[in-house]
Amino acid sequence: MNRWLLSELSVNENHVHILIQIIPSDSVAEVAKILKGGTSRIIRKEFPELEEFFCGDSFWADGYLPKA
Repeated sequence: MNRWLLSELSVNENHVHILIQIIPSDSVAEVAKILKGGTSRIIRKEFPELEEFFCGDSFWADGYLPKA
């Protein structure tokens, strides 16, 4: 269980933007890894037909943009 707060969510046709408040002891990189990994598993399981559109093994684009 985490103590993150989802402040904003924007879903477009080909990308997702989220603004999350995390506690100072949580690494931004680790939070991004957890969110991207978990959502990728759920989407792949629910929509296996999307597999043909993946570029390699990655579902989400590499990286993240932390905001200060």
